[in-house]
Amino acid sequence: MPTQINFTYDSLSSIDAAIKQMQAYQEQLTYKCRIFAQRVAEIGVEIARVNIADFDAIYSGELLSSIRAEYSGSVPDGASWLVITDCPWAAYVEFGTGIVGQESPHPDTSIVGWKYDVNQHGDMGWYYFKDGEWHWTKGMPSRPFLYQTGMDLRERIETIAMEVFAGA
Repeated sequence: MPTQINFTYDSLSSIDAAIKQMQAYQEQLTYKCRIFAQRVAEIGVEIARVNIADFDAIYSGELLSSIRAEYSGSVPDGASWLVITDCPWAAYVEFGTGIVGQESPHPDTSIVGWKYDVNQHGDMGWYYFKDGEWHWTKGMPSRPFLYQTGMDLRERIETIAMEVFAGA
């Protein structure tokens, strides 16, 4: 892809050629921006899965297998991609629950206004039914796998950009 476009002021054909070169460069840059967004999301999926394992958040494998990159539409000069999960309990893993979560909270509960121990069970905890049995808990600590994925991606964003835009 050209990085410099030359033309002469005294030639309309030279100016027309420069305009065409600029338009081609803009199209290539827009394409690269779309590829960049997709690549960041794909790497984000890989990182999120590693983080789930690192936080020991694998119970049935449903959360781990639900992490995916999803195209969410075009934006001016690029595209929008998301790293998502539709696992019903992903938020509880991410933010934690109960008094245990309150004692080991998420780094940024303002993201969704998360509240701990909303039923005020405290040290009494509560029982829940799962897999045909009753279980007792006081909650669980935050295991911010998606938050950490965002932090990890911030550290890698420049490297990803350099890979995608090399020669741009």
